[in-house]
Amino acid sequence: MRYVLAEWDHDLDDEPHLIYSELDDARRERRRVEFYRNGITFSYGAERGSEGALTPEPFPEDLRDLRAPEGEEGEFSAHEIPPELFYEIWNQAQERPDGFMGMFF
Repeated sequence: MRYVLAEWDHDLDDEPHLIYSELDDARRERRRVEFYRNGITFSYGAERGSEGALTPEPFPEDLRDLRAPEGEEGEFSAHEIPPELFYEIWNQAQERPDGFMGMFF
């Protein structure tokens, strides 16, 4: 397993600025926690469900090759983090398996 923190510096209200990911041995995302500037947190994968929200493609071997979503601007960087940090974030994350739609109902 590898654990990654991606930091995205942007001015978009509807996109996360911190993304913590757990990757399997094939570098595919297994779990993710997203933090938004307005204080909302979403988590996906494992017991939280919503696996469809996870990135299906393997992460690049060199994390410097990760980029912001196509068509979006802002500075984007990613680096490995210790497993303990990911587990701490995962365990404290607000469970919100319904994603953004839950905000409107």
